[in-house]
Amino acid sequence: LYQECQNLSIEWCKHLAKPNVSIYDLGCSTGSLLLPLARSLSRVPGLRIIGVDNSVAMLNKARLKLKHFSNSIELIEANLSESFSFEKTSAVVMNYTLQFIPQKNRALLLKQIYNSLIPGGGLIINEKILGENERLSETFIEMHHNYKQDHGYSKMEISKKRDALENVLIPLKLSKTIVLLREAGFDNMDTFFKWNNFAGLIALK
Repeated sequence: LYQECQNLSIEWCKHLAKPNVSIYDLGCSTGSLLLPLARSLSRVPGLRIIGVDNSVAMLNKARLKLKHFSNSIELIEANLSESFSFEKTSAVVMNYTLQFIPQKNRALLLKQIYNSLIPGGGLIINEKILGENERLSETFIEMHHNYKQDHGYSKMEISKKRDALENVLIPLKLSKTIVLLREAGFDNMDTFFKWNNFAGLIALK
């Protein structure tokens, strides 16, 4: 349901966008969200969309994809695990990005995001999560792997990806992420998407 989550992220950005205020896509990769986001928000005056990623190769691909929107989209190479300077923003999107930030750095990043948001601005997070119940969490993961097999992935491909992401992608329980958001200052939060061990959250300032 990757595309559905992309679409929901865009809808939230359309709801939150303000003239002359930036929107961030953190962990923008090759710009798969930035392109439809720029098209959807093309009539918002003075809007700047900023994509951030730590991979030069990914950003180069994004530049090619976004060449017709070079005036409204800025791409920045940065490591979000370190301190990052945000402009004032109306919306920040993190699609499958927070899970790759070392746990010890997540609280600081979320606080920086909160401080950068204008009143009424929001953080949109789509994330892989752990189930609240260990037994059910294992079933969610099994269902996810079955879904991959049903859509053409081999057991070897699934196993290799799982091994490659071990100790790199560190999911948290949804309740733990909500605690981190509260500690960062967010008071208004809700889940707008949930499928097995994946969830989408909106947190408003």
